[in-house]
Amino acid sequence: MAKDLETKVPFSKNRHSRDRQTRRKQANVLLHICRAISEAGAPAHRLESYMQVISEKFNLEASFFAMPTAVLASIGEDEYSQRSYMIKTDPNDINLGTLHTINDVINQLENDVIDLDTALKSIKSITTEATEYPNWLFALCFGLVGGGFTTLFAGSWYDVVAASVLGLLTGIITIYSKPYKYLSQLLTPLAALVVGFTALTISHYWQTIDHFLVSLAGLIILVPGLGITIAMRELSTGHLVSGSSRMAGAVTTLFLLSFGLALGYLIAQSIYGDTEVNKMANVPTWFNYLALVITALCFSVLFKARFADTFWIFLSIGLAFAGSSLIGLWMSQPFKSLAAVLLVSMVGNIYSRVSSNPASVMHIPGIILLVPGSIGFNSLSAMYTNDTMTGVQAAFNAALIAVAISVGLLVGNLIVPPKKDL
Repeated sequence: MAKDLETKVPFSKNRHSRDRQTRRKQANVLLHICRAISEAGAPAHRLESYMQVISEKFNLEASFFAMPTAVLASIGEDEYSQRSYMIKTDPNDINLGTLHTINDVINQLENDVIDLDTALKSIKSITTEATEYPNWLFALCFGLVGGGFTTLFAGSWYDVVAASVLGLLTGIITIYSKPYKYLSQLLTPLAALVVGFTALTISHYWQTIDHFLVSLAGLIILVPGLGITIAMRELSTGHLVSGSSRMAGAVTTLFLLSFGLALGYLIAQSIYGDTEVNKMANVPTWFNYLALVITALCFSVLFKARFADTFWIFLSIGLAFAGSSLIGLWMSQPFKSLAAVLLVSMVGNIYSRVSSNPASVMHIPGIILLVPGSIGFNSLSAMYTNDTMTGVQAAFNAALIAVAISVGLLVGNLIVPPKKDL
């Protein structure tokens, strides 16, 4: 009997040690997933819900508190043995490829295709591996998106060409300022200054463009319309800290863009004098549809999506455009945005349930066409020119559209619940 006890005691210690080691690995995996998802642009409500589901599958008691620049996590076997962690994150642009890869790793882990060590290596490699798209392609997509959005603003052929050039300039400044800390902090006003000065220069010498329209289209990627919408969504789902800070960041970006653009205009006007806005004939209708296709392909690159997801991104943007256009025959803003987002939300959730892929692959590209960033930009620009009433009205309209988009997403989740929270 004594011999039996001697053999059993070491075994129980080894088992306890092995279980504790497994828990540490699981917590390590959770923390790395949390950081990767946050830096891929996932909003607080999606991140917290997704992490809660994963921790429950690990049989861990965990709670997460997400903010745009940090995530607080408490993880343990029960609520009395939790350890607290703080993860510092760098807010980046939306990265659909990262969200998709993390989702694949979790699916493989759930199905016992890979173990915890392999999962941890895969997740670590996600944040360190280089993007599959070269820098020149990103810059080109900035230009093409600028030209594509000009058609939505009822621009002319001259406006499309000028906006494409200005968008390319914005892309070059964005890409090549990132390695330099202090220059990257000035990215937003610097890009707006260069775009504003260049737009007025083109308008002065060629007198064929609407310089304000092409300036807005050239800067459209930097306009934080999606940030405003996500912030409103977080506020509406009770994530007050994250929503408030994200809204403050988006409004600050709008102020920086408006200030930089106003400064660029001021410098150009001091050199050239007053420059008139030149309205030319709009592009034909068929070009609007071609621009939509090109814009969808460009967003696949800008959101760093997998090439295999290009079709779904195109479908999402097409649904948003068609839904907004058709519903706009009977309704005006913000109700047409509400209906269009409701359609995109339900289709994206159906896609997620059928394919087990993140619904964000379809949600984010579809929303990007409907977000009120350009209206908010126009609001601040009007205020800079002392047109206060127009500015206040535009700001109110932007807020209404952001609320409508948030409600549309929530109702879509109610009608067709997503399979995944990503």
